[in-house]
Amino acid sequence: MQNKLNVVFTIDRNYIQHFCVTCTSLLENNPNLGRIFLVHDMECNTDIIKAINFLNQKYKCFIHQITLSDTIFDNFKISHHLTKATYFRLLLAEILPKDMDRVLFLDADIIVNGSLEEIVHSNFSKNRAISHSGKQNLTADDEYYLLAVDHKLGDNLHWMRKIGFKGLKYFNAGVMYINLQKWRSSNMSRTLIQNAIQYNEYIRWWDQDVLNITFDGEWGELDFTFNAFGLLADEGKDHKIIHYIGSSKPWHFRNKHPYKQLYWQYLKMTPFKNYTPVDLTFFNILKSLLPASWKKKIKSILQL
Repeated sequence: MQNKLNVVFTIDRNYIQHFCVTCTSLLENNPNLGRIFLVHDMECNTDIIKAINFLNQKYKCFIHQITLSDTIFDNFKISHHLTKATYFRLLLAEILPKDMDRVLFLDADIIVNGSLEEIVHSNFSKNRAISHSGKQNLTADDEYYLLAVDHKLGDNLHWMRKIGFKGLKYFNAGVMYINLQKWRSSNMSRTLIQNAIQYNEYIRWWDQDVLNITFDGEWGELDFTFNAFGLLADEGKDHKIIHYIGSSKPWHFRNKHPYKQLYWQYLKMTPFKNYTPVDLTFFNILKSLLPASWKKKIKSILQL
């Protein structure tokens, strides 16, 4: 079992700043990491150079860059705030070094709020009793392809049923501890791409759907604290990772996430500290200052 946690991100030009913030929070709380990889589709981008230089110099770490062309996913479904770069994670087993048998994938819209050392000591055994007994002579069939957090969708998976999904659980792919060794031995990158093509017309949540249909029943659970998403209030809990899912993000002025300030706390530590939200307009500022009772009255007048 490896002693240090290896981490990988996949981004496009829209997420350079947010990657820098996420990685800053990661390194502030986890100084003893292994290798960090950044997969992107940019050549000679000044912002990516600025982010990489800052992280290298401040934390004395080397960010390994892997450049891919997003044209390989030209026919793949994207919508809302997603781009084709989100599909890069389907190829991780092929593009990451072959001497690395496991890696933690992190989205770039998260804040790491604590130590992730516990993940390093996780294994992929399907039988927890065996894994805790110290026996490590597991075969590939005894192991999961990845560990992730249940998205808690329950029976609300009707679009997935149409493409043959049989499971009762669906994981959020923003945080995945990946068994690279098993992905490679099963040639999963090829299967993932094939499924992305086959189900392209039916998927709703892009590559996350592809990952779930491919690993249906073949993934293990991480505790919610390692991917705390959908939070409506400050729960006062020791969440290790705060995940800002959805199209409204903490870098938006109008965003109301209860842990929004965590993003800005780490942003102020980066070269992007002077960032101004694109939705910071006079109208939105005025609207934010109006009492709730006034907003309600104005809304009722406009509906007349």
